Amino acid sequence: MRRATALLGLLALLAALAFAAPASAQEPDTPPRVALPPAEGEVRPGLGVETSHELGDPLGRPLSGEELDRAVAEVAADIRCPKCQALSIADSGAAPAQAMRAEARSLLSQGYTRERVIAYFEQRYGEFVLLEPRARGLNLIVWAAPAGIVLIGGLLVALRLRQRRRSANEDLDTYLRQVEQETAT
Repeated sequence: MRRATALLGLLALLAALAFAAPASAQEPDTPPRVALPPAEGEVRPGLGVETSHELGDPLGRPLSGEELDRAVAEVAADIRCPKCQALSIADSGAAPAQAMRAEARSLLSQGYTRERVIAYFEQRYGEFVLLEPRARGLNLIVWAAPAGIVLIGGLLVALRLRQRRRSANEDLDTYLRQVEQETAT
């Protein structure tokens, strides 16, 4: 019984940690860093010197056509829309998502790899921009807690069933002894 109580306490602690820990390393009260798309008529420098300085030289070959479309869709599915937050930039129609898709398309067409493009967005917007948090630091709790909860729950169920069987067998043994005594006399 003490073990079951201890396991229940551990389960409660894991659940509390899982729900209390932020889903990313970014502070929960700080809004995500978002670069808004240019307003109509506003001129901003494109993906020139500043981008190549941040990313270095392209390592892959430039993409085009259907291959480019597929690569953009893959990258866009992994990046969170800074405005919608629950959607990827592939699923969002918001202006920031459109600008980010265009930026990803431009980078991929220049020969940057999928990993470098995602790293660029993560560097620019923070880890918040990733739809799936990386499994490290506090984020590890997000990945490990469900498995831990299922494991502990399974152990508790197994212990409870074992305890019930013992109790049922003891009751049956007591009943059989009583019947044997009554029939013997």
